[in-house]
Amino acid sequence: KKRREMDATVVCVDQTKKSVQVEPRTAWKPRGTRPSVELSGQRDWTCLLGAVTEDGDCFFSRFTEYVTADHAKHFILALCKEFENDLIVMLDGAPYFQASVVTDLAARDDLAFVTLPAYSPELNPVEECWRQLQDALSNRFVDSLDELTSAIDIALDQLSLPKVSDYF
Repeated sequence: KKRREMDATVVCVDQTKKSVQVEPRTAWKPRGTRPSVELSGQRDWTCLLGAVTEDGDCFFSRFTEYVTADHAKHFILALCKEFENDLIVMLDGAPYFQASVVTDLAARDDLAFVTLPAYSPELNPVEECWRQLQDALSNRFVDSLDELTSAIDIALDQLSLPKVSDYF
């Protein structure tokens, strides 16, 4: 109803994290031997915020730290600037989306938020983008963060964007 009143663009937003596994998870060893592998427990990783619109536009932003409410706020403000019209932003219940620094943005006349029900990723079309990204990165060994970010960029350029209207 609010979309019709605002004549707004619907934008779905979500986050994912991808890491570089710097140590082996599985290995073949001769039967009867007890292998010893030293593990540091460290991983390099990157977080992504993604947005898909009902018109088939997509936007992604990468971070080298965990996504915070400030990251989410700046991402949403960048979407507002990009579209220069009213937006309805669909978010999940992640803590950084529910923080006051983000929810206070709803006071703007050109912005409204819709929170998806808990544990319902099937309702967010950005999850389909993350599934395609995972498919592109699976069964592939990357040994550095630079190689991972390069692979992510290539995969994001080749996404088949979901049709947002199919989710409503």
